[in-house]
Amino acid sequence: MNKSLLFLSAAVALTTASCNQDKQAAVDAATTPSADTAVVVSDNNMDNDTAAYRTEASSLADRIAKDLNVTDTVVVTRIEKTYYTRGRRLNEINTRYATDTTGRYAAQRLVNDETDSEVRTIVTNPTQYRTYETNRSSYYSGTPYSVTTTTTEHNAAPAARRRGPAIEKYEQKANGETKIKYTNGTTVKIDKDGDRKVEYSNGVKVKRDADDGERKVKD
Repeated sequence: MNKSLLFLSAAVALTTASCNQDKQAAVDAATTPSADTAVVVSDNNMDNDTAAYRTEASSLADRIAKDLNVTDTVVVTRIEKTYYTRGRRLNEINTRYATDTTGRYAAQRLVNDETDSEVRTIVTNPTQYRTYETNRSSYYSGTPYSVTTTTTEHNAAPAARRRGPAIEKYEQKANGETKIKYTNGTTVKIDKDGDRKVEYSNGVKVKRDADDGERKVKD
């Protein structure tokens, strides 16, 4: 009889301890964020940032299409991708050069100049592109860029106003790919999705993805 009572008491004690442990574990789980929870929050922030870039790029692409009277949806999509990449790169620059005003200015101008060059390969109608040039300052939202126009090339002294090497050959293929060869030996290839491949005269190759702005350099 005493043995039975002893076993019963032990069982009750074990059950009570187990319940207390389960209860404490539940409290800890509710009050302590897990590693998985932290990852989910981070991913959501990244998704929100990406959505913001795409929303701004879409708005600008629609505005440009309206200003230039562009009705080709492929052209509008390529412009949107170009401005999406620009938005991501500018955000990276603002972070990288937070305390370097001079460096930030130069980096922003480079991004805008590259954006301008890419738009020029997309908007091939001279009249439409001149309209783009006229409105360029509003599209770039006050950020710096090199002031060049298509009409400048026909002025009396274009060499004094030209920035960078001249274009030696410009070719736009039926598959949507654009190939540009410069007088300094640099070759640029831009596919219909906006991906850009640059091969410099020294053999260095740079590939940039239009969707996420990722760059790959190969010597």
